[in-house]
Formats: sequence, C-alpha cells, structure tokens
Amino acid sequence: MKTAVITGASSGIGRATAARLVAKGYRVFDLSRSENAQQGVEHIACDVTKTDTISAAFSQIKDKAGRMDLLILCAGMGIAGAIEFTTESEMQRQYDVNVFGPIRCIQAALPIMRQQPKEGRERGRIVFVSSMAAVFGIPFQSMYSASKAAINAYAFSLRNEVKHYDIKVTALMPGDVHTNFQRTTDLSGSDVYPHMKGAIEQMIHDEHNGMTSDQVARRVVKAATCRSPKVFYRSDLLSSLECLAQRIFSNSFANWIVGKMYHA
Repeated sequence: MKTAVITGASSGIGRATAARLVAKGYRVFDLSRSENAQQGVEHIACDVTKTDTISAAFSQIKDKAGRMDLLILCAGMGIAGAIEFTTESEMQRQYDVNVFGPIRCIQAALPIMRQQPKEGRERGRIVFVSSMAAVFGIPFQSMYSASKAAINAYAFSLRNEVKHYDIKVTALMPGDVHTNFQRTTDLSGSDVYPHMKGAIEQMIHDEHNGMTSDQVARRVVKAATCRSPKVFYRSDLLSSLECLAQRIFSNSFANWIVGKMYHA
C-alpha cells in the first residue's frame, strides 16, 4: 500500500484530496494543527511553522508506514491589505506558513524518500499546491501572491535537485476556489488607497463563485499519480487560457487587465 502525507488535510483542498487518495487505496496521513476526523485518514498533530512538531510527525510516519510515496503540501493562509501598511509580523507569518512551512516539511521528507526503495519508476513524489496568484499578482494581496511565486520558483529548482534520486516534483496552481480559506484582512490605509476595499471584496466574490475543493482535488490527484508529471498544472480551462494570454501579450497589458479585474 502506498503512503501519502498531506499537510492541511483537515479542511478544504487538502481534505478533498485525502478522500480521493483513500478511495485509490493509499494510506493517508493528515498533518495539521487540529483534527477533523475523516474516514481512512490518520491525523498527526503538526504545525508547519514549528520544526520540532514536523520532525516528530515525520518520524511517526516512518515508524508506522515505513515509507513515504507522496507528499502533498496544502497547508496555507493569506493576508490581504495595502502593502504599505502591512506589519512586519504579518509579512513574516505569511512566509512562515506558505513558504518556510513547505520547505521545513520537504527537508524532513527527503531523507526518507531518498533512502527508500523505488516503487515502480520512482522513490517518491512531492506536490505543491500553489496558486494562479503566483502568475498574476493580486492587488492588495501582494504578500500572498509573492509567497506563492516563491513556491513556484522553489518547486522549479527542487525538481532538478532531486531527479537523480527518482523523486518527482510538481506544482498545481488553482484559480478561485470556494473554501473556508484562512485569511487575515487589514483595511489600514483605506483613506490612502480608496480602491482597496473594492479590490478585496471582488477577490472574495470570485472565490465564493469559484471551483469546489473536490474539483481542485481531482487535479491534485492527477498531478500526484500520473506517470510523467509536468512542472506546473493549472486547475481549470480559464487558468490555462490566462497563462496562454500571458505568453502572448505584454506584462504591462496583463498587469492592466488584472488591475481592471480588481478595480485597482
């Protein structure tokens, strides 16, 4: 039986992905701060901002399962507000969860994956859940967009670092998704940036009308189980068309379009 480890599988995309992998016969571990019981999923308490809990969690997984075939990095959060008024602690929290959290988990997972025997054509696979915000930075969600762009660059580099160990790396970039996504919104500076409130409201509206967690999970599982994964996946046709448009049109034009979309 193959083993899958998912950070943030207690809710949203991570939870939907866990259900799909259980249905495929995987032994699934959920690494999250609080348990939200799900049939067939084993919860291990873990905070991706704390190295000691990560080390303990991965040690438990190795003892229980003996190997780790799949690591899916779903845990994340977002901050919204004017970058000029974003506090240093908010910026650090954004990167601590979205960037350093996955990196800490990978540093704990790689020694296990590198040393385990191959299962078929590979020893292990790492899947990042990134965002289309990495490609098209969202106004007044600059820190979140930057954190996901950092993840894309990290995944791109890591893929070459670990390929000689037959470990495959890929990233999925969902567009708008309707989940209970953890976000901190700070409207400080609304008098300086009068369009901020409208931009954030548009972003929330788009998410409420976005894809379901299960629709995205279907793409995550494809990236996790296909024979030869791409470097990056999009979650839907619209996201694919947006990436195509970026290659066709100038960055200035793309930036203008995003500004219009969010009333900035």
